[in-house]
Amino acid sequence: MVLKITALLENQVFAPYKTALTGKPGLSLLIQDQDTTILFDTGPDGSFIDNAKKLNIDLSKVSAVVISHGHFDHCGGLPFFSTDAKVICHPEVKNERYYGWVITDNKALTFKKLSKQIDYGKFDTFFSKDETHINDSFVYSGEIKKEENKRYGVIVGEKDEGKYSPDFVKDEGVLIYKSRHGLIIFIGCGHRGVIEIIKFCKQITGIDQVLVGYIYVMLRRLNYCLSESTSKKKIYSMFMLATVVVCGGGYGYLMLKVFLLGSQLRLINVILFLDKK
Repeated sequence: MVLKITALLENQVFAPYKTALTGKPGLSLLIQDQDTTILFDTGPDGSFIDNAKKLNIDLSKVSAVVISHGHFDHCGGLPFFSTDAKVICHPEVKNERYYGWVITDNKALTFKKLSKQIDYGKFDTFFSKDETHINDSFVYSGEIKKEENKRYGVIVGEKDEGKYSPDFVKDEGVLIYKSRHGLIIFIGCGHRGVIEIIKFCKQITGIDQVLVGYIYVMLRRLNYCLSESTSKKKIYSMFMLATVVVCGGGYGYLMLKVFLLGSQLRLINVILFLDKK
């Protein structure tokens, strides 16, 4: 069995597509095995659709769309996508959120808006906080449970306008592929912590081996994603290979390669994973 992973959109574009495709901060992956085609995130706009056309990829064959979380660079392209496929995401993906700090329940210091207003009612949307088995091979994790939550911004209350609360990005979920030899985990941003995500995926699947981690991570977030003093050793031992698309660009890639994963790190637009017996 072959698992094909195509980066339809991310921060950088690599040869031989460097002059042909569009790169933007954000993520959109097309993940295919012999039975299923899944779109994991859509980037900030419709660029992933344009790139797919240039790659002669037929997006009408997408059987499910998984949105990792509600930041615009991961879900902003959804309104541009016409599909009958089921859209799977956490119910809090709809939260209105900003970069900033909560001062009181009625007062917040906000800057850049991090969400995008999307009418999920136009799609066959399945909201779930729990793990969802798309089929025998693919699993949506649902909400990543953890003891301590890191604040990433501000949520504006939907029902109580003017009410603010810290944004812990509890809506972040990941896509899991259960191969014959272990898990392949697709992580949108890693807000919930890479180590915590891996542990949670092992827990809900009962599978201890993690073969590949595909992570989109911004350079300024690396210190939190790898927050523990032993994180480097932990992640090094957890992954046989990590393929990373980095919003921090080349500097982010070098930081990960030099200080974290070394030869286990790959940057590439198309990956073929041969799941042999």
